[in-house]
Amino acid sequence: MEDNNSLSLEELEEDYGQEVGIDHISVMQSGVPDLSLPKNVEVHTENSVVDVLESKLLVGTIVNSVEDAYLLYCQYAHAKGFSVRKGDQRCFAHTDELQSKEFICSCQGLKDEKSSIKKIPVYQKPVTRTKCKEKLKIIREKDGEWQVSRFFMEHNHEMFAPDQSHLLRSACNISHAKKSTLEAMVNAGISISSAVSFMENEACGTENLGFIRKDAYDHMSRLKKHTKFENGDATELIQYFINKAKRKITFTGIRDYRCAVDYEYFGDVLSIDTTYRTNKYNLICAPFIGINHHKQNVLFGLAFMSDETESSFEWLFTTFLDSINEKQPQTMFSDQCQAMMNAIETVFPHAHHRLCQWHINQNAPSHFGSLNGDSAFKKLWHKCMTYCESEDEFEATWKHMIDSYNLDDNKWLKGMYRLRGKWATVFSNERFSAGLLATSRSEVTNMVLKKAGNKMSSLYEFVMNYTKIQDSWRVKEKIEDTRCRRGKPAQILKNHPLLIHAADVYTITIYQLFEIELVNSLNCKSVEHPYCFSNDRNWIEIKVKSHDENSRIRRVVFNKQNHEIKCSCHKFETMGILCKHALMVLNSMNVVVLPNRYILKRWMKNVRNRVNFDFKESGSGGGGGGGGGVSEMVFVNQIMRSIYDLTQLSKPHEDTRKIL
Repeated sequence: MEDNNSLSLEELEEDYGQEVGIDHISVMQSGVPDLSLPKNVEVHTENSVVDVLESKLLVGTIVNSVEDAYLLYCQYAHAKGFSVRKGDQRCFAHTDELQSKEFICSCQGLKDEKSSIKKIPVYQKPVTRTKCKEKLKIIREKDGEWQVSRFFMEHNHEMFAPDQSHLLRSACNISHAKKSTLEAMVNAGISISSAVSFMENEACGTENLGFIRKDAYDHMSRLKKHTKFENGDATELIQYFINKAKRKITFTGIRDYRCAVDYEYFGDVLSIDTTYRTNKYNLICAPFIGINHHKQNVLFGLAFMSDETESSFEWLFTTFLDSINEKQPQTMFSDQCQAMMNAIETVFPHAHHRLCQWHINQNAPSHFGSLNGDSAFKKLWHKCMTYCESEDEFEATWKHMIDSYNLDDNKWLKGMYRLRGKWATVFSNERFSAGLLATSRSEVTNMVLKKAGNKMSSLYEFVMNYTKIQDSWRVKEKIEDTRCRRGKPAQILKNHPLLIHAADVYTITIYQLFEIELVNSLNCKSVEHPYCFSNDRNWIEIKVKSHDENSRIRRVVFNKQNHEIKCSCHKFETMGILCKHALMVLNSMNVVVLPNRYILKRWMKNVRNRVNFDFKESGSGGGGGGGGGVSEMVFVNQIMRSIYDLTQLSKPHEDTRKIL
């Protein structure tokens, strides 16, 4: 706060942006900006909401108060897609009375290099400041009215989508009325999660509530700290989101368009588990689960079955394939059900079928007998499951285990050996699996359904709970998408070119996994000089190991011309990010940009924005064969994605919604 250099309305700074202004302001009683338009304003264009709000911020127009100006600017910011924070202010000379006040885009300025109040290290603090110049400034003369003196509209960063703007920090504000409602419900013994779900239902969706679930938990935590508030169960984790969209629901299964779109992006890995049955009808619950770009669960569909015969599973998988345009997954996880295994081989001939290692380990002790207490035997068993790096090593380890413990007559082990290609990781190290080893993703869904199932009395209630789980997962994905768009992840090694590139393309979750690999690469060393191993002099081989004496020596091959690289640990093939051994070689070869072939689109922050829809290149035909035209599957999926994006953009605009 400055005491000198008092400003007058005539002493406006030079204009360095488009100036527009304000006539009056309308604020809801809750204190949250009212995004509705005045009744006398007609909507004609796609950007009409933003245009009308900009017209309310003309330079020189009067505002009633600093708070009114802030709420109107927030109203404009949320419609356009950015967050607001309060900026500099000045007082009249020798007084505490405000003379000017600025409101700025939250991306203005540079990253704060000081440790935060919560003692978070500087290198872990995310980068959200981009030197954005957007601002609104109001000033007044002594005892005069507040006027807009500057409105500068220039952003150097991407705006948030309309369906994400309600997640912006300046858009989240629990009004006094909603605080009272929340506190009263928790006092009555209702969990915070259930109370917020009720309020979301009353508001017709999370986007209309005015705050997010985390704000409710933070408010109740502060209230408990200051008032010893003890009522309510603040530890309940089950989230009950009320489904607002009308879905096509049948007795045999549930499908919606969004599931097909999700599968188009993330259907390379599919998990299905049929170990849970509903209460009233004793039906088998079969959820189809995948992993999105934040390594979160994504639900592709749910089916109910009355039996587990091979024909039933063939019907189930054929119906599922029909719902997702016949696209086969790369890898499919299931439990060890012979009927299901046979059906998968028939319906998914191009998918690599893997058995859940968790189920195998749960079942194994009943077949080991006295060997359950033998640590040496257990070590050999687990090595066969996960730690062999070649088929020859697996065969040698298996033979040693069988011979050492005289297990030639163990029928269960004989059966497992015949199925070794489905459960031993060495036989799958060339197949992408997103790092999965088990059907745990499906089992998490079953656990949530089972918890709620104790209270279910009908199939309808079961289906409603399924839709809540699906909606909650989609909200979590949207929150992570917003976090990724809000700023780049903090880098533990500043100005490292590979980390800078990774932060630009990966989601925060995947970037953090990549960063761990890069940091661990500093603990790797070359044990031999690089040497050429083929007639092509561009190819070299480097043997790499960690400084840990017990670590394995990895074989890394590298092409000096096109930067193609491959490691014997096969982390990229299975997980989709480069391993520490490969990154050590890239660093030593001064590679400063990740080669495109090693950036999987499914891990990118903008994966849902990437649409490859080029009819000029692929032809105008619609056949699904080899004629060079766009296949029906590609055409349908790309059109559905485009329509979904258009729907989201049209939501805030009445005329556009009518046209759509």
